[in-house]
Amino acid sequence: MRKNLLFISLLVNLLFILGCALALHRLGGWHYAWYRFQHDEAGLYHHRQQLFGQLPAQPGAIIFLGDSQTEQCEWRELLGPNLPILNRGIVGDHVDGVAGRLDEVLRHKPKQIFLLVGVNDLLFGKSVDDLEIRYREIVEKIIARVPATKIILESILPVNNSVKNVGIQNAQIQALNARITRIAQDHALPFVDVYSALTDENGDLSPLYTEDGIHLNAAGYMVWKRELMPFFE
Repeated sequence: MRKNLLFISLLVNLLFILGCALALHRLGGWHYAWYRFQHDEAGLYHHRQQLFGQLPAQPGAIIFLGDSQTEQCEWRELLGPNLPILNRGIVGDHVDGVAGRLDEVLRHKPKQIFLLVGVNDLLFGKSVDDLEIRYREIVEKIIARVPATKIILESILPVNNSVKNVGIQNAQIQALNARITRIAQDHALPFVDVYSALTDENGDLSPLYTEDGIHLNAAGYMVWKRELMPFFE
């Protein structure tokens, strides 16, 4: 009896292993699995970064630099086709990621850079103190390399954990926004408080502007647009 149970157990485990191997093969094999392990978002970050490097330089561009909240908007269509806008947002990006790809951004000698990054760093558990240091380094590198470029610092956007638990609290975001405000003041840079424009009566990202508690829907981007318009020449 025990031998039969052992045989059945081994057979079930073997079938399970074969099933997993077949599924893995259909997805692309062990090479693909290792690639997924090494690259967030199935390598989409790397793909987008590679594409940016191959595109021609556009001197005088207006660049939106940041993470998925920036990437997911069609800025040129939203703000007007006459503005030479480049979208340099990448899903999942963070402060060190932006710092690592600044060379590609600065080769355009942009007229303006709208910078918004940091929410993913908070999700990763990075301290506000460390983020302020790295944020300052980004700003100071831009100023040193392209002093004619106007930098506009944007607030980190609020979240709504009632819509969906996103793993971060607005108190953390407000603390980081206070540091970004300080950086803007220290370097005499404009600071756009998009955060306040998107909150509801509870101080959360309004459900009118999100479906997942962290990213904006179309109505949310219309609010963002309204807050940015005074900063275009």
